[in-house]
Amino acid sequence: MDRITFKVNGELCSVSSEVDSDTTVLEYVRDTLKLHGTKFMCKEGGCGSCVVSATMPDPYTGGRRVVSINSCLVSITSCQDWEIKTIEGLGDRRTGYHPVQRALAEHSGTQCGYCSPGWVMSMYR
Repeated sequence: MDRITFKVNGELCSVSSEVDSDTTVLEYVRDTLKLHGTKFMCKEGGCGSCVVSATMPDPYTGGRRVVSINSCLVSITSCQDWEIKTIEGLGDRRTGYHPVQRALAEHSGTQCGYCSPGWVMSMYR
């Protein structure tokens, strides 16, 4: 297989030798796709500000499973057939906010707001 194909927020993407094998999902969505809602801080999987949702093949059931991932720890080249959803794909002013986004805002559930997208992506399903 010479290209890895996956979706980000419903849009088909593919990578090959134009990206290094250590390019993370975080780097790809921020630097290549210019989706800056997914944040970074520790780049070690500890803070949670980089969490995105991933729907991926489940080798045990043959179906698909949805998990929250620390995008700073996952190589984009490991995402064959994944569907990745970032905070931008969850909801916004134009398309409407997801209930978790709305609840966080309505109940003053943020501090500075920097890691809020990661919180929402961890909780939304």
